[in-house]
Amino acid sequence: MIRSHSALLACLALSVACASQSKGSNDPNAGQYDGYYDENGDAAGTSTADGGTKTPVGPRPKARASTATRGGAKRTGKSIALVPTKPPVSGGDKPHKAPKDLKSEFGVDGFFPTYATVGSLIEVYGSGFPEDANKAKVFIGGKQLEVVELTPDRIVAKVGANTTGVVEVGMGTGRTNRRNRAKTTTRFTATAADGAFGQPRTEVGHGLLGLVYEVGPDVQEVPNFNDLGAPVAFIGVDDLDIPSGAAAAGVAGRGQSFGIHFQGSLNIVEAGEYELCLTAGDGALLFLDQTPIIDNDGSGAAREVCEVLFVEPGEYGLDLLYYQGADTDAGLTLTWSKDGGAKEPVPAQAFFPPETLRELAVGNEQAAAG
Repeated sequence: MIRSHSALLACLALSVACASQSKGSNDPNAGQYDGYYDENGDAAGTSTADGGTKTPVGPRPKARASTATRGGAKRTGKSIALVPTKPPVSGGDKPHKAPKDLKSEFGVDGFFPTYATVGSLIEVYGSGFPEDANKAKVFIGGKQLEVVELTPDRIVAKVGANTTGVVEVGMGTGRTNRRNRAKTTTRFTATAADGAFGQPRTEVGHGLLGLVYEVGPDVQEVPNFNDLGAPVAFIGVDDLDIPSGAAAAGVAGRGQSFGIHFQGSLNIVEAGEYELCLTAGDGALLFLDQTPIIDNDGSGAAREVCEVLFVEPGEYGLDLLYYQGADTDAGLTLTWSKDGGAKEPVPAQAFFPPETLRELAVGNEQAAAG
């Protein structure tokens, strides 16, 4: 049930930060959620003098009732009316932004995701990377990856084979040595694609972050994720279109008894009446801007629950809490239809990962390094 989970989100999105900081992170903001909320829940107050954003140090706020000038939500009969706190992203994509305090010296600070299937794109974060893609090499477990995109602070590479190990970056066109190579402490695991949670991640600017947790075999409802400890894996998904029974291999090496907190945002570019449908086996809860939207909690076979929303254009913070217990087929699908049109899976282009994805990866690496 959604019941107390609205309050749970106050710290849940910061769970990685809590875990990272308790294990030696030097970055007090590592792992914080998107920087468009402040401690009181306003979008105002998060802008810096140079036009950037600052990361909140307090918990995510509870949703407020909507007014003519403030974002939030209210129920209209059996429907929910959503008013955003952020405008929609126009053009379909967000430009990549390098950290303002980016160092010039070569180094590797972290990567995302920590588990992915062959054919997936991973992002390696650091500094001092060359402008020429031919002068950067990425290795995992001694196997070289294909470099797809390169900026001074990020390398996007494609996983080409099953492999496990630390992520290593080498500079130059010749042999690498200690002066022109760097590696992580955190280990990456690549697995064979299984058509479900193991579907290759093909989008780096779209999709959602998934924090994977272990849950007990006797869990019968969405657990309190704050009680589950640190996540055991970070995954990235393009969308949520996993039919029941298609996830036999589970996620991150876990076939049963796991939970996933999906984070990111949902971009709505046209106003209208939307029907959102969440199919889950075992249970799931959906929040937009911390407003409870769909309660599909419980245990057992996959089932669909739908809600009708009147939505204004905007970018809405998304939290989806999902768990898979024991002895049932995993499945998770999020679909939508607009103004009575055909129902279809929400596409990857409508999702954005958290704006603090880099900080999450860096915090995870700092925690692993001790």
